[in-house]
Amino acid sequence: MVKTRTLFGLLLPLAVAAAVGGCSAGGRPVALQPESLQLSSGPTGPSLSLAVDSGTLYAVFADRATTGLEMVTIPAGPHLPNSAPALQLIDKVDVAPPLSPFFGEHVFATGGGKMAVLYLDRETDTKNVLKLASRPLAGSPWDLEVLEPAGDPLALEPDGRGGFAAAWSSGLLAYRDADGHVVPALPPLPLRLEGRSSPDGQGGFSAYDGLASVLLWLRWNGTGFTAQPVPDGDPVSASLRSPSGRLSVISYSPKARRLLLHQEREPSETFSTVTVTVCDGTSGVAILPGASDSSFLFLFNETRTVGAGRTVYQLSLIAPGSLLGAHGARYRKAVIAAGEPRIDGFAAARTADALYVLVSQGNLRLLRIPLSP
Repeated sequence: MVKTRTLFGLLLPLAVAAAVGGCSAGGRPVALQPESLQLSSGPTGPSLSLAVDSGTLYAVFADRATTGLEMVTIPAGPHLPNSAPALQLIDKVDVAPPLSPFFGEHVFATGGGKMAVLYLDRETDTKNVLKLASRPLAGSPWDLEVLEPAGDPLALEPDGRGGFAAAWSSGLLAYRDADGHVVPALPPLPLRLEGRSSPDGQGGFSAYDGLASVLLWLRWNGTGFTAQPVPDGDPVSASLRSPSGRLSVISYSPKARRLLLHQEREPSETFSTVTVTVCDGTSGVAILPGASDSSFLFLFNETRTVGAGRTVYQLSLIAPGSLLGAHGARYRKAVIAAGEPRIDGFAAARTADALYVLVSQGNLRLLRIPLSP
């Protein structure tokens, strides 16, 4: 059984207050002035990745102008640098315009002193190749491996020793272990990905199956995939599993115009669902840990109609006010990017003292939002 309620005072342990009808959560929006660094002057593919490891940020994106899958490394210091570092080409991932609808589709992970990218390469007009590229964090040529059959990249899981397990779907879920062996999943599990998959941070991931019209949490169990349905989930979603094992999933319901938080009551138990906010035009969401297992940072893009029928596209953040420099633990809303260009995609990562957001909106920028202790 799933309970649904609205967050006028979100009945989570930290008493979240929701944003409804375009109003802010828990009062007026918090005025933030993020630091901003332009990484690329043109638009990118919608698939963006951002990770932090050993004090360094790694941003991965596909450049529409060059058709290359690129990476940028930036120190995760108290401030962003004054100028953008040089782009590092991982691989060309398309042949020429018109670009593939799957242009730049990838997943990225770091761990055990290495990094890896699982991505689709459109080698010809009729042939897509799934590739796994890996290298040490310190830098050296990429090691490339072709995975078959080609399909949608879903997840990478580091083993802590520099290896990465990979999951993807070619209509059926497929798995390659961290030692490089492709292992048949028993029983076979069909999946047609809609939207993007999302790692939960604890070895699993969520993905929306268009065949069964259900949002699934998935994890490799040694012989096949454990699949757990997330009730009332939608393709626009992201997941996070706490260190204690409790799964939280954020999803956007276009029919209800609501951002919904689905939470296990206890690990592997039934879900409860609450409304985080009402919003329109949301095509991407992210959920990051707050100050405890039961508090979160929610990121989502939305559209607003302003004077003379003009549309503004904005990236919004809902988080405990104390993290944003406001008083109290009530959840507050802040707009961290806004403008007339559409938001093509975004990704986020956090450290103890900052939230970093990679956003493609006409150009590609890295934003840094300080977080209070």
